Amino acid sequence: MVKILSGIKGTKKVAPKKPAPTAKKKTYKAEKEFIVINGTKASTALSKAVPAVKVRVSRGKSYDPNFIVKTNTDVVAAFRKFFTANKVEGQEQMAVMYLARGLQVIGIYMHTVGAMTAVMVETKLIMATAMQLAAENIITCHNHPSGNLTPSDADYKVAALLSKQCKLFGIGLQDNLIITKTSFRSYS
Repeated sequence: MVKILSGIKGTKKVAPKKPAPTAKKKTYKAEKEFIVINGTKASTALSKAVPAVKVRVSRGKSYDPNFIVKTNTDVVAAFRKFFTANKVEGQEQMAVMYLARGLQVIGIYMHTVGAMTAVMVETKLIMATAMQLAAENIITCHNHPSGNLTPSDADYKVAALLSKQCKLFGIGLQDNLIITKTSFRSYS
């Protein structure tokens, strides 16, 4: 913006332009965690598609990015590597595995770490993450620190709500799993 300081005919004195403030770029710690689509970092356009959701999907040592879902046992093994080992018997945790069309793992996202007997589940966040990653399928998994593999009423309600939301967006809900220290149970 230019301001006229005095009005002498034919000349204008202007205040010097202030340099435009430089936009500060958001920086994130390099922790081997970032949004991944088909093995590559998400583009800027995709990260702006759902601006309110900042998602970091773990890569690297947590699982093999070339892993293709074949059996529940393989999926449980991948989740066990991802879950915090010392919390499987202490705190409930909820994680979601996002899959491409060919059932290749895009990423595993630790959705929530809860209390000893419950974990909060935001199905909107699960769906927003799936949309942001362009996932074709998802698998959910949570643990029961008590060692009881029987799903609670709340577990069934969350699974039913998630199933409805997945159908709405054309995303396949492949399975819901409960794991304990030594075993697992599939809802399907």
